[in-house]
Amino acid sequence: MALKWFLLKPFFLYPKLYGFFGYHRKKGRRREIEALFQLVDSRWGHQRIERITRSIFELRGLKKMNRRLIPLIDRGFVERFVQAEGLDHLDRALQEGRGVVLLSAHFGNPHLSINAMRAMGYPVKVLKGGVQRKTRPSRFEYYETWDNTVFLHDPSVSMEEKKKRILDILGKGGILYQMADAAEGRKKEEAIVFGAAMGFPTGLIHLAHQARAALLPLFHFYVGGRIELIVHERVEDRWADGEEGYRRIVSRYAKLLESNILRHPDQYIGIYGPTVIHAHFRQLIPEMGVSYENETED
Repeated sequence: MALKWFLLKPFFLYPKLYGFFGYHRKKGRRREIEALFQLVDSRWGHQRIERITRSIFELRGLKKMNRRLIPLIDRGFVERFVQAEGLDHLDRALQEGRGVVLLSAHFGNPHLSINAMRAMGYPVKVLKGGVQRKTRPSRFEYYETWDNTVFLHDPSVSMEEKKKRILDILGKGGILYQMADAAEGRKKEEAIVFGAAMGFPTGLIHLAHQARAALLPLFHFYVGGRIELIVHERVEDRWADGEEGYRRIVSRYAKLLESNILRHPDQYIGIYGPTVIHAHFRQLIPEMGVSYENETED
């Protein structure tokens, strides 16, 4: 077994190489990320922002290793590479027979974190904004399957059927993972993040309310070759105020999101993609005189 974990080392070398070359090759994307973080905190110097940006590219490289790493995630992997805090909050909600929504965000490597939780015995299903991607043939089962994912943009399934499935998962005491900082969603509540009002989607909060599910913020990071999972206390107050409490729920989550970005800015890959924060700040970039190439994500 020791040999198995020793052979994982090359997997963690590739992201570092990708981070180095990506930083220098993807100049347009690099300028955009650096400009966004300059808006987040103008006190951060050039060297710190450069270090943060390199790390974000490194996390993008790690994502390319998912197809090989995910099949290796088992109890042994968890013991060696995963550190978890606050699981008692999750256990308590499940013991009450309640469904749970994990309000997460674009930190670290979400796919490794989700599958680490599954290896720990938590049957997490994922709410995904896109459709099931077509992958190259592999002898390993890919991490996004119809069974463990709700694809919100799947045209073959009506929105009513998707809502019914979400309610069924939560009604049966299941666990549903959401990137709660995603910019998608028609119904939103505003919260203050970095001094600006930003709109957070509340569609899943509405369904969780119907199912009387618990809302637990989950933040995950990939630091020094290890996965860190942090589960916070529930933020829905057991739905005491109904829909009037949605703004408070979003505000509590937003405060945790902001504090974790400030603590781990190098881990916030959401500055790279379609998140509430990215969508808000990106419209300000032209005012800074920053231009960038329209590069697609890897």
